[in-house]
Amino acid sequence: MQMQEAIKKLKDILASEGKCELKTKDIAKELGIHPDTFNSMKFRNSIPYAHILNFLEKRNISINYFFYGSSPKDQLECEYKYKILKLYKTNASLGGGGINDILDFENILIDQKILDFFKTKDCELITCYGESMEPIIKDRSICVIDRNKTFKNKSICVVNTKDGLFIKQVLKQDNGVILHSLNPLYKDIFYKNGDFLLIGVVVGELMAFLMSTNS
Repeated sequence: MQMQEAIKKLKDILASEGKCELKTKDIAKELGIHPDTFNSMKFRNSIPYAHILNFLEKRNISINYFFYGSSPKDQLECEYKYKILKLYKTNASLGGGGINDILDFENILIDQKILDFFKTKDCELITCYGESMEPIIKDRSICVIDRNKTFKNKSICVVNTKDGLFIKQVLKQDNGVILHSLNPLYKDIFYKNGDFLLIGVVVGELMAFLMSTNS
């Protein structure tokens, strides 16, 4: 769904409540978003999922009906089928190191069935670039990260280092870790204790186009 389509549907809902000829700032007010912030989101085609879900919940409107046009009767439990996850905009590197700042993110809507498939309840997403973890993780995929999952030797993890953010198989050593690439074309990297931070365990991979918020 595009942002313009979401705004049109919001206007239609509000029109049914007798609120007509609304401007963008009026929609922002109904969602509880500052007009300047809303205009910025509109320009970036970034849909404010959390605010829209609150808007729909107050009116007992089906999420499926709003986003996908399906009948509420088809999905009686739709309110429980979706979850808002953070998609970090930082690009984790599968090869030579990425930016080591993972604070910038956007909210996206994802089907609960996907989380059930990966057997995780509390997770986040991050885009990755490179070919060092092929064939398990492909270039430009989105990895599902579980920060609470117990780390085990040889787990594939998101690791923050002085050289950047990596997604690698982590091999424990007495004095540190080896970040191992599954692609034999890439060399292993060693970091001593204190020079790395395990962010979370990778529990799955999604192709980027499946998760695009611009679709």
